[in-house]
Amino acid sequence: MVCVIASIRFVLSPGSVERSGDRTRARAVLARGGGGSLSFMTTWPGNTYWFAPHADAAIAYRVRGRVAVTLGGAFGRDRARPDVARAFVDFCGERGWTPVFYSVDDAESASLEPLGWSRTQVAEEARLDALTWTPAGKKRQDVRTATNRAEREGLRAEWTSWAELSFRDRAQIREISEAWVADKTIPEMEFTLGGVDQMADPDVRMMIARDARGHVVAVTSWIPVYAASGIRGYALDVMRRRHDAMNGVMEFVIGAVVERLRAEGCRVLSLSGSPLAFHHEEPDADLDGVERFLRQLSSLLEPAYGFRSLANFKKKFQPEFTPMWMIYPDPAHLPAVGLALLRCYAPGLTVARAARIAAGLRATAREKASAVA
Repeated sequence: MVCVIASIRFVLSPGSVERSGDRTRARAVLARGGGGSLSFMTTWPGNTYWFAPHADAAIAYRVRGRVAVTLGGAFGRDRARPDVARAFVDFCGERGWTPVFYSVDDAESASLEPLGWSRTQVAEEARLDALTWTPAGKKRQDVRTATNRAEREGLRAEWTSWAELSFRDRAQIREISEAWVADKTIPEMEFTLGGVDQMADPDVRMMIARDARGHVVAVTSWIPVYAASGIRGYALDVMRRRHDAMNGVMEFVIGAVVERLRAEGCRVLSLSGSPLAFHHEEPDADLDGVERFLRQLSSLLEPAYGFRSLANFKKKFQPEFTPMWMIYPDPAHLPAVGLALLRCYAPGLTVARAARIAAGLRATAREKASAVA
């Protein structure tokens, strides 16, 4: 009874109702005016919303400590207006927060230039033009090979949604996801990285692969990319497979998504960003202190999350790579910003556990380096 009463009080509490109402309002702003390729992630639970007082635009953010970290840039019909970002900065300043615009693309970064702040690349987005992309060419041989092998082995791709799946299918997808999480030495991340819970959204599409027996062997989820005229494409969120699935099953699935979006007349297909992993890496001597720190962090996380391996996988499709930026007011704030980002991605991670995980990751990295040597 205590649990039931506490749950009812939480659901009916003014704060909970207000957050739900803000999320509904933010979703409407996004659908009317669009945003960047990550903007649909702003509709996920855990975000707080700021609505521009004199414009049709909004910003999703999370406050960790005294740092307000945005999820992408502004979205909505007036998102490119420079006074929108300035109003949000003033809003944060009135509350004693340091605002940080995180994972913004080139267009969003340009709209923030009047602030005169510093910027650092934190990810790289891979994009395909679904109307013109083909698997032809030597560099896309792996995609053609995977498609041909899938046909021989009786695999089929299915464009669907969570609501359309059977209970058995959902159980198999959860099993695949749980096995994937169990392999990680760090908790499952959030913020710009979704999971099974986010697949249940009615606007999220899924492309799954079934074997000859009808079992789900791989799953991808795709979030809509909005423009003022409606959905203009989809961006990859979750990508997971069974351990014993056919080699190349993900190449087969993504190739099927391209064909599907082309049939629907959608041009934009984003393979999303690869955090802390870039297509063109400069020598360490050419990097500033912030960039060197991020590169070291990337190396540390690689054994657990494989961001660089993910970036290399995306190269098979020969996409267009574009940078994603973090815009921040002063390098002196970076230690607090780094801690805030960690708490955005892993909100339940304590400092003590983070230290233990870091020690384990360093040990794993040393072991792999010794094995290579």
